[in-house]
Amino acid sequence: MPISFYEAIWIFIIYAFLGWVVEVAFAAFRSHSFVNRGFLNGPLCPVYGCGVLAVVVILYPLHRNLFLLFLCSFVLVSAIEFLTGFLLEKLFHNKWWDYSERKFNICGYICPLFSILWGVGCVFVLKVFHPIVYRGIRLLPRLPGTIVLILLCLVFSVDLAITVATILQFNERLRLLDEIAGKIKIISNELGENIYEGVTVAVEKGGELKENIYEGVTVAVEKGGELKENFDIKATEIKNTFLEKKSERSRLQQQYNRLLSENISFGMKRIMRAFPRMKSRAYQETLLKWKNHWGEK
Repeated sequence: MPISFYEAIWIFIIYAFLGWVVEVAFAAFRSHSFVNRGFLNGPLCPVYGCGVLAVVVILYPLHRNLFLLFLCSFVLVSAIEFLTGFLLEKLFHNKWWDYSERKFNICGYICPLFSILWGVGCVFVLKVFHPIVYRGIRLLPRLPGTIVLILLCLVFSVDLAITVATILQFNERLRLLDEIAGKIKIISNELGENIYEGVTVAVEKGGELKENIYEGVTVAVEKGGELKENFDIKATEIKNTFLEKKSERSRLQQQYNRLLSENISFGMKRIMRAFPRMKSRAYQETLLKWKNHWGEK
């Protein structure tokens, strides 16, 4: 089935939209609520568009051999899904979906169950559904079709730019939260929970030492006084350092809570809902806290 560039773009758009419909329906079935699935904000899942377009362009010569068509679809679309997941993680430092809990998965990007579904779905599309879609594209008047396609591509481009900007903001918020949490942990480790109590006890012991020294000879009293004076100075320095660090930890905690609770954009919240299994390569613990705070577990 030789196709033109115009037809190829239409095929990509149509199946990207239908893929989004499938994802939304699947999510609704599992969660009993609407979830705007997909990488983009709009109703398109590009990986579906790319997958079906590749099958139509590359595998159409096999359409009479169902087994071979299934097998090649299984391999081709799985490779596209793997490559998409790999590139998205490298570009944005997040793993958008994860099949690690499923048997025989490959790096969490693909697994046999969904690859089989891809293969079956592609056979159905190529044998049953795509001839209808292709006929519809051919019947569409070329000029109106081109205008509509240009508009759709413009909307797609704008959506892609907005999505990328949102993801960069999302990652920056994660980085800041993780950085502040790290500073809080360092200060807490330095302080400990009993430093202040320890300093208080030490000062009291120092007072007892001074009283005991005064009961001795004059030289011992003088040296004891010097010892007590030096001890008091050191204890004051420790106490002041403790209070400064405690104040800094309190300030950082307030900043962390404010960042955690600060209103997030529609795009950020949609990303967390659309990819419930998303993992951050660098800030996974912080991502889980953030998602739990907003109820996106």
